[in-house]
Amino acid sequence: MPATSPPPLRIATATIVTAAGLAQVAMLWVFDLGAPVLLTALAGGCYLLLGLGLFGVSRFALAIAAAVCGARAWFAFAPVPVHAWEQLRTVVDLLVTATALGLLWQARHTRAP
Repeated sequence: MPATSPPPLRIATATIVTAAGLAQVAMLWVFDLGAPVLLTALAGGCYLLLGLGLFGVSRFALAIAAAVCGARAWFAFAPVPVHAWEQLRTVVDLLVTATALGLLWQARHTRAP
């Protein structure tokens, strides 16, 4: 019997990714328009789609969330003008990556009833 409701840690991860996506899109109203801010808003749109996928039960959404957030933290593309916000984005990305990998590991190594 497949799982029909995600675990609470997955819902918390989905909420964090969705909030990060909203914050990145909201940067359009905070900073002057430029290439970094527009790329950040585009990444925010991707984060909103990831958050939507994470509210489900698919392992694919966990793998994509780990890959996208990990790549964003590793390469730090489209840096925002405020250094403290950039550090917060990186910390959130690392947190989401670690949580998504942990949940993926747990989903792969849990026996079906």
